[in-house]
Amino acid sequence: MARRWHHSVAHEWLEARKHVLTATDVSNIMPEYKRYLKAGSPEDPTPGFLALWAKKNSDSYQDPESTGMAARGHILEPYAINAWNNQIPSKPMYHWDDSLIVDETKHFGFSPDALNIPQEYIDWSVQVEQTRMLGNRSTFEYKLPVAAMEVKSYSPEQHMKAIAANKMKRDELMQLAMAFVVLPTLNVMYLVYYCPGAPIEMYAESYSRDELHDQIRWILEIGEVYDKVDQFMKKKIKSGHWMKALATEEHIYKEYLEEQESNFVIS
Repeated sequence: MARRWHHSVAHEWLEARKHVLTATDVSNIMPEYKRYLKAGSPEDPTPGFLALWAKKNSDSYQDPESTGMAARGHILEPYAINAWNNQIPSKPMYHWDDSLIVDETKHFGFSPDALNIPQEYIDWSVQVEQTRMLGNRSTFEYKLPVAAMEVKSYSPEQHMKAIAANKMKRDELMQLAMAFVVLPTLNVMYLVYYCPGAPIEMYAESYSRDELHDQIRWILEIGEVYDKVDQFMKKKIKSGHWMKALATEEHIYKEYLEEQESNFVIS
């Protein structure tokens, strides 16, 4: 029987991600950043960075629903963490869900699959401070973690390819590095591949801050370029050479649906 995986994330979590740069943003903008460097650090913002800024600052709809392998991966996360804790009880990890860990001073954020401290409350955004983390809704204080985990549950084919890959050439390195950027106290990131039924069902690799030195540097440098674009665009907005739309896209879409419904005639 075909498996129909489905998962829904909190809309507030999606909105929180718009206020920071995530590993996905950095990975997507990396080719543009390399072109930026080859151009000799031009004064004018590059199209890719402008597009990223627009995405972050626009009131656009984000679909909280996922299906297929994407949903499967999310649903399998707590099972992978439970398997880890059963086999490595000396290094317990706790599942985290729908929470973005944020360092607003650097404008970066990441969503951990697990930390070495338990999640006491579903805070969509958890702010990293000097000696603690503070939830946005619960005002719950967390101690700063020293270990985090990224879980990947791919198809059996992709799972085995990922396991066999060179440790320092894996696709997930930017995600691991972002955790180190956001959390200054982090000592280790665990990358766990989890695929029940595969020839090797579970495989784990650990990474230190020093091992991801290059990725961390790239993230910080991209953040600096993005900040310049942000300042550039805010000056554009303040200049006043623009006009208001006078309607939100959501309002227009609702009117469009109402018009379609009114025009529908059952024959």
